[in-house]
Amino acid sequence: MEVLPIKFNYYKNIKFSGNSCFSDENWIILKNELTRDSKYGFDENVVVRTNCVPTFNKPHFEYTDYLKLSPKERLIISIFNRKGTNHSDTFDNRKDISIKKDAERIFNYATKTKEYFDNKYKNGYKLVGIGNSPAPIIETMQLLGANAVTLPFSRVQIEASPDSRDFPYEHWVAEGDGGKFFPNSYYGHWEKCKAEDWKEYFKYYGVHKDFTRNTGKALIFTDYVCDGWTKKYIEAILEGIGFDKNYEFVETEQLLPHNVGFKIDFSVFRCLDNSSFKHYAKMESPRHCFRKVDILKHPEYIPSLPEKLKSKFFRCALYDLLAIK
Repeated sequence: MEVLPIKFNYYKNIKFSGNSCFSDENWIILKNELTRDSKYGFDENVVVRTNCVPTFNKPHFEYTDYLKLSPKERLIISIFNRKGTNHSDTFDNRKDISIKKDAERIFNYATKTKEYFDNKYKNGYKLVGIGNSPAPIIETMQLLGANAVTLPFSRVQIEASPDSRDFPYEHWVAEGDGGKFFPNSYYGHWEKCKAEDWKEYFKYYGVHKDFTRNTGKALIFTDYVCDGWTKKYIEAILEGIGFDKNYEFVETEQLLPHNVGFKIDFSVFRCLDNSSFKHYAKMESPRHCFRKVDILKHPEYIPSLPEKLKSKFFRCALYDLLAIK
């Protein structure tokens, strides 16, 4: 297969010799999408409809899949990753909102954070990101070798509605039937979940109250804190299942202290706040899952969900960065 030199004249260089498996109609659709003004981002439906990267049809995309990509597929992906993400970033000061540039930003932040944590916690640590907000940073730290995991969590799991304040978190823990209970409105009405359900949910992601005592490693939770309710929910649940204070909670914007000498070229935390980076998260938030499945009692459901297309594009950009690191 002959690969033409990569230039910015996309419509000439996206054609490869021996492309008989790609219909002329699909080439025209793909060419029009790739040459469209970057400020409009790209249409994910075009990627799916033209099947220009067949590997993306798999529910999950791993590093081994990346290594198997053909030169043609890598070129197509790199062009898409240089285009804008079509996010609404009116409150952001990013001059370049391409996936490639966002990957560089998150990669640099995650790299410096891992270096800082490796130095700070000599005996090791486990970093637990709560929900989709810190997920791209946490997942990038995973790729870099950090002991980090994303805990799928949304307050919709425990609120009657996202804005409900009718059941203060201070009163969640109730005695009954010989154990503690927590409310769970995941089916759209109030149900009581035993503390054991929450223990098993955390345990599924390798988190338990004796983690530090058994391993000697620090246990750190992190989330982007906006109104503070998710943090309060998590802390109340952890207290109710016996965690006491044998863990740390560090807001995502404070994972890397300002005095470490790392300067970012944009407001990463506004991106977390307005969901710009959440599109890159590997797992869906429980908020978006089917109501018929209670992920508290079946946490294995989340990892079984197909990944989002933009997450796969994002990780291709990360793998490119890892290759030159």
